[in-house]
Amino acid sequence: MKLNYITLMVRDLEKSVDFYTKIAKLQVQANLKLPMGKIVFLANEEGETRLELVDFKGVEKVETKGLVLSFHVEGSLEEFYSTVVNAGYTPSDIFDMAPKPKHFKLKDPDGIIIEFSN
Repeated sequence: MKLNYITLMVRDLEKSVDFYTKIAKLQVQANLKLPMGKIVFLANEEGETRLELVDFKGVEKVETKGLVLSFHVEGSLEEFYSTVVNAGYTPSDIFDMAPKPKHFKLKDPDGIIIEFSN
């Protein structure tokens, strides 16, 4: 069995797509316009687990308490951290707390904690 996708009912689809494509480096796999709203599927590449961002009117939006999404950063974490700061975001400090990998945290447009590590 393979995890197919994770669905987030987002508040602002454009801001979320911008965040996940520019910061998390995901690629748009599908962009659907339906009578009830829009859906965008994102992934690292075709065939991988996807993130489904849904913007339907009148539907409960994602709750963030206790939710963390984690991304592995290729290359220097410090350089990526600088890229995030230069993009106008305010990440946490970089934590180095072995045995957990070195990481920092940042909130997405819906307040979900996104952790970047390497």
